Amino acid sequence: MFNFNHHRSYTPDTISRNIKRVKNDVIEVCRYSDAKFKQFIWLWIVAIFGVLGLEPEYRANIHSEIEWAINPDKQLEIQYNELYLLYKKDNELHKFRSYEEYKKGMLEYHIESTYIGFFCIFFPIFLLLLLISPNWRPLRIDTNRRIAYFWLFGKFYITRYDERANPLNALKPYSYQSRLTNPEHAALILTLPHETDPNNIVRVDLGIYRPACDYQDQVLKDFLADYMQSPNPDQEFAHYFKKEKRLWSDYINWFYHFSLFPTRGYNEKKTEAKIQQWLANNPEIY
Repeated sequence: MFNFNHHRSYTPDTISRNIKRVKNDVIEVCRYSDAKFKQFIWLWIVAIFGVLGLEPEYRANIHSEIEWAINPDKQLEIQYNELYLLYKKDNELHKFRSYEEYKKGMLEYHIESTYIGFFCIFFPIFLLLLLISPNWRPLRIDTNRRIAYFWLFGKFYITRYDERANPLNALKPYSYQSRLTNPEHAALILTLPHETDPNNIVRVDLGIYRPACDYQDQVLKDFLADYMQSPNPDQEFAHYFKKEKRLWSDYINWFYHFSLFPTRGYNEKKTEAKIQQWLANNPEIY
């Protein structure tokens, strides 16, 4: 058997934060973009509170827009009464419109303020819902059947790897970093084809963010190659799934992975049926 263990740069503190054992021969690798997405949400929240805290005038304007959206009568009644007194003073009450007509005209004139007010109400709620949403579904690898699989928007993606060569070759690994990410914080990308259409592929970004170590993508790549080609990975690599110490990145990742719901998981019965069907349709040929 070919040995890919050219260097073991991975440690339990890195692997345990990125990979979880689900059951015998099955592991889950966490998603990268989930935390990157929630990092963006946190930046919005910090920016909003920063503006509100540092700009009292802007805070007052937002309050006025919200009040206009949910209770326009509070402002309009004051203005209407002031106009009434002016018309009465000039003896022109016969020209004065009813409050309903006045309100209708003012709402049409200030329609933009209404939209801004509702935006100020619902945008923070929208951010909160995104923040507490479930973390994204991880990628699964089954070392007994030598397959990797993944669900995305109701579509099932699966592939088989060959233990006689580098197992990751079948998954076409590469590193990816956005313009806002340093090279040492890149994600590991693995590619899987659709269960029935090999031309329909999904690229799954992997690794915890913030990374547990520099060049985590390469560390994960090394570990997965060794783990997937091992004849007995559950025993050989068992100690890598237990944390040894707390890392400073754990505190940041608490915010990045904050959720009030469980991580999106797998419907075991449905997933197993899909796997059995795919294995039957794709017998292994040497």
